[in-house]
Amino acid sequence: MFVLDSKFNRIKALRQIRCSPVTIWATSSLFLFIDTFVYALTVANLPDILQTSMHASKAVNGVVTAMFGVGAILGSLVAGLLSDRFHKRRIIQLVGAVVYIAAGIIFYFASGYYHMLIFRLINGMASGIACTLLYTVVGDVYPANLLGFKVAIIYFCNNIAYTIGPICGQKLYELDGVRAAGAIVIALGVLEFILVYVLLEDSLVLRGLLQSHETPSSPLPLAPCDVGILTPHCHNSNASIKSSEDGASYTPREANNATIGIPEGKESHDRLRTSDSTISLNNDGIPVTTSFWRLFLKLPVLIATISIIVSMGIQCLLESVVPLHIDDLGESDKGGITFVIYGLALTILVPVIGQVSNWLIGRYGEQARYYVMIFGSLTSILTLALLAFGKTYGVMMVAYSFYAISNLSLCIPAQSSYGDFSNYLGADSMARSYAIASIAWSIGAIAFPPIGTALYDSAGFSKPTFGLVVTSCVLCTLACLFYPLREYYSARRAYR
Repeated sequence: MFVLDSKFNRIKALRQIRCSPVTIWATSSLFLFIDTFVYALTVANLPDILQTSMHASKAVNGVVTAMFGVGAILGSLVAGLLSDRFHKRRIIQLVGAVVYIAAGIIFYFASGYYHMLIFRLINGMASGIACTLLYTVVGDVYPANLLGFKVAIIYFCNNIAYTIGPICGQKLYELDGVRAAGAIVIALGVLEFILVYVLLEDSLVLRGLLQSHETPSSPLPLAPCDVGILTPHCHNSNASIKSSEDGASYTPREANNATIGIPEGKESHDRLRTSDSTISLNNDGIPVTTSFWRLFLKLPVLIATISIIVSMGIQCLLESVVPLHIDDLGESDKGGITFVIYGLALTILVPVIGQVSNWLIGRYGEQARYYVMIFGSLTSILTLALLAFGKTYGVMMVAYSFYAISNLSLCIPAQSSYGDFSNYLGADSMARSYAIASIAWSIGAIAFPPIGTALYDSAGFSKPTFGLVVTSCVLCTLACLFYPLREYYSARRAYR
């Protein structure tokens, strides 16, 4: 038994050495590719599966589609709650991979409408677990970096999968029906399980190694205060510490600003206010996990959630009504290439938007994040006005392509905000934060398409679509304005 334990300890030590922030970042990007590919692979063929193979009514398609969002919300809540409470990221990632495999088995043997309902629910749960934790672990191992570019590269893989998934799904369905696609889902679930088990160490363990200088070649500046169970002795909030880079003395709050590129001093009002970053410590000085509700009501989290709901909602709205509009224009044969062009625009632009977002926040402070999101919201109105009222397919595609910039400007800063805020907060709340993000994505995907298609049936494409976009983007703009305005008036009061 002693020999066996020693062997497992050596294997764990080797895995810790091999595992790095870049490894976790790369595998997280791959996992989102798998998640989106499975979604696109199956959703593209739902009409053929339900109506042609299973002879179900068309009325059930919306219910089957919505079950994915329901499952995603459940999976996100469970992953966020358990991961932060028990500090076991890797185990829950393995459970998520097993859930993927179970979904694939159900899909492989599906022969009726209710089987597809169960498959979509289980697949949504697997997606909720995966999406919550893949962003969470990246936030864990990059505690001193802005996450915009990291999130952008992950989203880059999402866009590739979204572009090729429907094409592969159609080919697989033509090859051997649901069994071919089901076999691919099972295989991808097994691949994810193997990668997590063999390659990855728990991200919280790696975070502890990085912060305790046990990783001598760490590419990251070390954060001033360890997090959660990794910190038996967290620094006192009023104590000063020495920076390993310049020897200057900082308080923990100042050191957090310095390590992520936000200068202390006059620009300190551009970072998160004390009221948004107050945490409680237990008797051992360990940060106490913040509840979902209290975390959601923190201003950076609330604004980011609104922005993601709007961003995802508009994108899913367009996915549901643009094909109908293309038919109205007499260009029904161009439906597939339309989404390929939009997907390519997203894929090309996403790293650029992520890098620009990071540069602006690092240069001008946290309030720049909200100005980027306001830019995305307002330009969404302009580009979708052109899309809604354009009379030709060419004009519509120019507008749709430019909308990719607006969508990413709204989505990337919001998605990275959860991790940046959790790292700044210092509380054990990373998984809960990204659970809220995953729920926001699900709400947008569930709520907007039914409203859009209902308005399309009653009043056509242009005015209802544009009206819904304007309403949601104006609300999003007002929410994003609240943070810089509050900081402005707070700074004025402080200088009086």
